[in-house]
Amino acid sequence: MTARHRPRGRDSVAAPAASATAGTTRTLTLKLTLTLAVTLPLTLSGCTGGGAAGGAGGAAALTTYTPRGTGTVDKITWNVFQGEPQTVDPFHAADYTPNMINSNMCETLFVQTPDFTIKPNLATSYTNPDPKTWVYRIRSGVTFWDGSPMTADDVAWSMNHHLTDTTGFYGYLYRNVDSVTKTGENEVTVTLKRPDYLFNDELASYAGVVVQKKFYERHGKKVGTPDVGVMCTGPYKYAGWKRGQSISASRYDGYWNKELPLKVKNIDFTFLTDDSAITSGLLSGQIDGTYQPPTAGLPLLRASTAGRLYSGPAPLAVTLVVANPKGAMGNADVRRALQMAIDWKGIGSQVYAGEGTPAALQTVPAAYGFAKAGLTAYADTVRTDGRPRIEEAKKLLAGVPDAVKSQRISLVVPQQAETQQLGIGVKDAADKIGLNFKLDVVPATGYSNYLYDPATRGGTDLLYTQFWPNIPNPLDWLGITAVTGGSFNQSGYSGIDALYAEAVGTKDEAARAKLVVRMERLLREETHPMFPGIQLTNDVWLGNRVTGAPAAFAFVYYPWAAHLGGTGRG
Repeated sequence: MTARHRPRGRDSVAAPAASATAGTTRTLTLKLTLTLAVTLPLTLSGCTGGGAAGGAGGAAALTTYTPRGTGTVDKITWNVFQGEPQTVDPFHAADYTPNMINSNMCETLFVQTPDFTIKPNLATSYTNPDPKTWVYRIRSGVTFWDGSPMTADDVAWSMNHHLTDTTGFYGYLYRNVDSVTKTGENEVTVTLKRPDYLFNDELASYAGVVVQKKFYERHGKKVGTPDVGVMCTGPYKYAGWKRGQSISASRYDGYWNKELPLKVKNIDFTFLTDDSAITSGLLSGQIDGTYQPPTAGLPLLRASTAGRLYSGPAPLAVTLVVANPKGAMGNADVRRALQMAIDWKGIGSQVYAGEGTPAALQTVPAAYGFAKAGLTAYADTVRTDGRPRIEEAKKLLAGVPDAVKSQRISLVVPQQAETQQLGIGVKDAADKIGLNFKLDVVPATGYSNYLYDPATRGGTDLLYTQFWPNIPNPLDWLGITAVTGGSFNQSGYSGIDALYAEAVGTKDEAARAKLVVRMERLLREETHPMFPGIQLTNDVWLGNRVTGAPAAFAFVYYPWAAHLGGTGRG
């Protein structure tokens, strides 16, 4: 994602527009043998819906937390699956690998918990005395790793850094901010240009990160590099970086939040990316744990006695993005017909090893947030089991002019087993309902160019993505994916712009939630600018020595490692 782009692993980037929100995508490289001669629909008998498994395996209900650890562990090894990060500077960290590490070192004003709620953290409370003012009470008794106190000056500097550092990732979330000022010994005031009731929740992402002012002023652009590291307030402090091998963090015994167990003293974060090597390391015990282990290795992990695999809820969606509104995908009936012809149930079951289930809406339940009641009620009225509805799709297409139906529809996916199988499934659906469809498979390392470079994308009609938002708030999701300027709105869709602006400026939560439901209804009816695809679970593997990590998708902003503890085994 050049100036305002930040690398997103081996195959993708996220590029926030200056006036909109930015999102996150990932695609894992798998070593599965795949032949493009394989056809779908996929058989549905293997669908398990995810779950936790250990020993002999078997599916179980999703869980938010794994069993609490009781013993102290001197050192563990944890793998970050996307490989070595470019930086650990939280202002420039916006993907799985850096965030999985930084979330244990650098804290935010609010925190998004594993149950997808937003709670006070370095800010103990806030007031909203008028629509354009937010006042934050800063927690006292918090220290940086060097023992110096965190002050309102550090908070104000950190927030202002988003306004002044044009290369940072999260500055776009300050687009409505006029000024940030220290207004008391433990008080910081944000003045807005216009009312923004999304901004406050965004402080539970790195838009609300707090760093030590003097450390950043001393080291400048070297912050986040191996020789300098960072200076924050989190439960683990930066302890070193061996290029190409690992980043180390050690427990900060002066940490303010005594409710967190903090039973692991030292963590080495390794950078293995080869799926077979990761799986072997987990099974042998050389790696104590990882989030989102390779899909190809899940059957082995589920059957192993070397540890336990848990699955938790996640705001993760695998879907198709409409990239070209001028071709056949510009016709709403063509979009609807293709959506209903795709075997989403089979894709979730077989391509994603039972970890994916069909999504009713473009926003998935883990991100429903303040609009949960309304979105759940609406989703229940339109939900399907994800099986293909070929005849219904053909009837819908019967009213589409032949000149539109005959236009070629192209889908680009990265050259990886999961994504290629997904592409095959979409092509099979298109072929069955008589659409002129072409699947293009491109090298994974260059796939991000299709997402963010219009010149590379050209007239491509559809793009694959796997998406997660900054926070569990549907306005964040919609702002990224369906509002003009959003980084995952490649087609330039503008159908909800007015409703979105109204919702962001609406203080009453119930009224705001109704606006969100109206937007989701419109997006679903138009099947634009994203298809409702499949929602994924979050997996965590814990070797026999450790337990306690949240199973829910919380590792990108929440101090998950502070929950780890020993089992007395292994």
